[in-house]
Amino acid sequence: MIAGFAVSCLLVALRPDLMRLTDMAVRPTLLDDYAYLAAQSPLRAEDDLVGIIQNPPNIALWGLVATVIASCAAYLFFRSRVRFAPPIQLAAMLGLLAGAIWPWLGTVRPEAALVLAALAPVGVVGALLYEPRPPDHSHWPMGLIAGWLTVSGIGAATALVFMKLNVSSELASLVGLLALSLIGAQVQFSMGKNVSYAVAIIWAMLGIAAASMSLSMTVSTACVLGIATMAVVVVRVTT
Repeated sequence: MIAGFAVSCLLVALRPDLMRLTDMAVRPTLLDDYAYLAAQSPLRAEDDLVGIIQNPPNIALWGLVATVIASCAAYLFFRSRVRFAPPIQLAAMLGLLAGAIWPWLGTVRPEAALVLAALAPVGVVGALLYEPRPPDHSHWPMGLIAGWLTVSGIGAATALVFMKLNVSSELASLVGLLALSLIGAQVQFSMGKNVSYAVAIIWAMLGIAAASMSLSMTVSTACVLGIATMAVVVVRVTT
């Protein structure tokens, strides 16, 4: 399941992006497909938190995708070195399964995709918080994966807000970034010194801020504030 999740992340990131190849301002992402179905205008790439995470537009987000994939391999490696490691919790497996499947449902079952994207981080975070005896060193790779899934899940929730409440894409993104900061801070406090979760969120916000800078300074500023919030949390849990 972990290997399948890693392969899915890579394939989603490498999917051909026809709109980007033609130098157009919008891209055919999950949220654009959802907007098309509802007869709404498509989003700019930098306001689409779902698409910007799925199809990285800059080296920062590509680096995060590569690190998430490497974290899957690291988790398996560390578990293999523990002689009597407990089995991976069912909640984590279901969360990874949801995280692997939902990007591929965007064009055919957008509502189901959004639900799975929201449930994916819940499963992995829940497994991390309630695992009775985590194997040595394996908590940080799964923490980073959980952070990545949280960013993706918030992006999916942002899509739902945009479509159901008929608000602007920029406002929806601001709500999503605020929720990401608040949820990320609360979860990181619960995880304690496993700060890889917060690192993934900070890294994602850096990439989103860089991609949004030319089109929406408001979104970029919200990312900076979110990064500052998560940095304060990291300092609190490590000191």
